[in-house]
Amino acid sequence: MRDATALAWRRLRLPGGSVAIPSRADQPAGELDQELRLLMRALDRQPEAPLLEVAAWDAGLAIAAADAGWPDDGMLVPLNLGAAESCQAGAGAWPVLPPDELLPAEARFAVVRAPHWLGRAGVEWVVRAAARALPPGGLLALLGDRARGVESLRRRLPPIIGPIVDRAAGEHRRLYLYERQVEDPPPQQFAWTSTQRIAGRDVTLCQHPTLFSPTRVDPATALLAEYLPDKDGRWLDLGCGSGVLTVAAARSDRNLTALDWSYAAVETTRRTLAASGIEAEVLLADGAPPGEQPFDVILCYPPFHVGPRVHHGPAARLIRAARDCLAPDGELRVVLTSAQSPRDLLQPHFRDVSQVASAHGARVFSCRPPTAARGRGR
Repeated sequence: MRDATALAWRRLRLPGGSVAIPSRADQPAGELDQELRLLMRALDRQPEAPLLEVAAWDAGLAIAAADAGWPDDGMLVPLNLGAAESCQAGAGAWPVLPPDELLPAEARFAVVRAPHWLGRAGVEWVVRAAARALPPGGLLALLGDRARGVESLRRRLPPIIGPIVDRAAGEHRRLYLYERQVEDPPPQQFAWTSTQRIAGRDVTLCQHPTLFSPTRVDPATALLAEYLPDKDGRWLDLGCGSGVLTVAAARSDRNLTALDWSYAAVETTRRTLAASGIEAEVLLADGAPPGEQPFDVILCYPPFHVGPRVHHGPAARLIRAARDCLAPDGELRVVLTSAQSPRDLLQPHFRDVSQVASAHGARVFSCRPPTAARGRGR
């Protein structure tokens, strides 16, 4: 299986020729190439700099802008560290910023290639983040697949941004150009907190529109939370999301660490833990946490999508990361869906793999490390 972090180059045909764009295998950048092509074809004049793309999965916009002869003045804002690395590989002089470093009125022209796999609330959050970075009179280009919700979205945006001043279509995609005139938009209608039942107790969870299962605890995570090992020591929630499993694991004899590559996940987990008065180290990291001290228990619900498509590369990478930072007598407690194979994902890396529970199409497994302990990063 190809390394999910490996950079690969793809060719994208544009009106003036073709360009090469690098991206990691665990990023869905190629899913939005038609949107970028429509943008470059439809603009009849050079947009005013600085440019901005929020939810950038690679540096495609920066590369296309350079190819068109536009000023080398723009910013890329990815949602996770994998996308950030893809952006940095081709961004040139464009800075790559996490979302919380984007300042008001920092750009004049913003681009959102709607990542429809984030769902309605997730895409709206991305659009709002881009609009906040524009001054009055700034322009926002929304691009999306007409069969994937962009028509519904464009009707909801004028009260948030301002009027549509131009539009274009091509390759079953739509472009809507908005002028920012709304200075104080209404807040997004989203349940930022909720009380949910986790492992037999009510817990206050904080939520974010761009995260997986943003408004409820999905059945697979809930199942894993019910079947945690009765052990003390150092625990790691690998791919923590909104912090559900970290909360479920909280106990006075456990030293908790939560880790995710998503900027929103790290901030949301911190808020979830604070709401319950739980102490844990929360890390933004891509794969295994830094440091040499191993973990006694690792919890993980590995992803099985890259963008809208089933892809097992990211899951395989997380499982390897878990193996490499597990203590010799430690345990990985992992939940897989019916789309994920324990034979392919777990058995090549662990000595003992046994099923602990199953429900709702999900299965929880207990995994023990190989007899010969592996060093970190091997």
